[in-house]
Amino acid sequence: MAHPAIKIDTSVQTTKRGLSDEAGLDLADGEQGNPRLEDGNKDNVPPFLCQTASEIHDKFEGLEWMQKERMTEGLMSNDPDHPFALESDPRVKARNRYFNVQAWANCRIHLRVPEGECDFINASPIALRDTITEEERRYIATQGPKLGHFSHFWHMVFHESKEVGVIVMLTRTFEAGREKCAQYFPLDSEQASMILTREEADPFVTDESEQQDDGVIGKVTLLESTFDEKAKSEIRKLELTMGSESKIIWHFLFAGWADYSKPEGNNREALLELIRLSASKSTPDNPRVVHCSAGVGRTGTFIALDHLLEELDSGQLLQVTDTESDPVFETVNQMREQRMMMVYNEMQMQFIYEVLREQTDMKLGKFPSRGSQSSGSDCEPRSAKVAKLNDNTDYLPASKPELEVTPDHISTPTRSWSGTPEVSDSD
Repeated sequence: MAHPAIKIDTSVQTTKRGLSDEAGLDLADGEQGNPRLEDGNKDNVPPFLCQTASEIHDKFEGLEWMQKERMTEGLMSNDPDHPFALESDPRVKARNRYFNVQAWANCRIHLRVPEGECDFINASPIALRDTITEEERRYIATQGPKLGHFSHFWHMVFHESKEVGVIVMLTRTFEAGREKCAQYFPLDSEQASMILTREEADPFVTDESEQQDDGVIGKVTLLESTFDEKAKSEIRKLELTMGSESKIIWHFLFAGWADYSKPEGNNREALLELIRLSASKSTPDNPRVVHCSAGVGRTGTFIALDHLLEELDSGQLLQVTDTESDPVFETVNQMREQRMMMVYNEMQMQFIYEVLREQTDMKLGKFPSRGSQSSGSDCEPRSAKVAKLNDNTDYLPASKPELEVTPDHISTPTRSWSGTPEVSDSD
């Protein structure tokens, strides 16, 4: 499974980030000073999980250049049917949470709307094929719902899910004092139902049976709410009603992952449990709806890990012996072909390698899994580290700029699920 050759369009104006002092590295020639996925016992470990930090950096840079190529090709083609075309309709732009994060025009979810109305929602179907069974694992990557667009989101969930729907929310409603996602679901039994209405200025419902005379098209009702300590997630069982039909929706809210960062310590193990738990409520052909704020960074990382951990569990990743093959690179590239910017920054891509190396070492029996340790033990298993230069210095991956919020979205914090906003390490 060799990854495709990276073609660089030198006409694209950009600044290529490098490993330099400002990134926390002073690289010498060769391997000296170059942090590597944990050197330890590498017996039977696939080559792509033994790379240096600079090699992973170069892979991410390659993905960034390829993304710029796609966007340039889509723009220059002036063809609405181009795989990477973007829509310029002002109604589309108004529905985006961030200026520069939009779904590809020909790879997005379409709302069911009356003829001539805007059917856009910033949500992309993602399909990744199982190497052994050839079965597609399906997801929907989307931005966090915006205030005034809840009906769009729930309408999509209702029509794109099978008998039971699953939503994975990877952001708090507010982080660092900024809204990352509107409160689109009922929080507790005090206000157990949320009414969904049709906006006169923004119609989108085609099925008249879904709409009442007063403009109500449905409601979301909280049936039960629990907190899973192992997954560090609030889990809500919701009933979603559209017209005369209803279905159950499982909603998982994980708050151990600040924007532009990666989960560490117990939060990392909790994320792995969330991946397992959310998968248990669905099937590969029933797309889990995954969102953070923009629907590309944490969302892309979650989906990549979900897919690659399944590949590891089946033994497929352990069979990758070709030094030119890199399933992480290939998976992220496939996702970006379906939704721009998936796995937004280098730190998130680095995190995927770290988790896979750690889980590979566990699978190979190189150290015990957390589950095999007694609950009272203070012993922590070794974690694979891309980041370690030496005992005192950590490698800091190159950063990327913040995403720019659309003007109508800027607001003041209100009550969120956690009560108070949490400040992220780097927003």
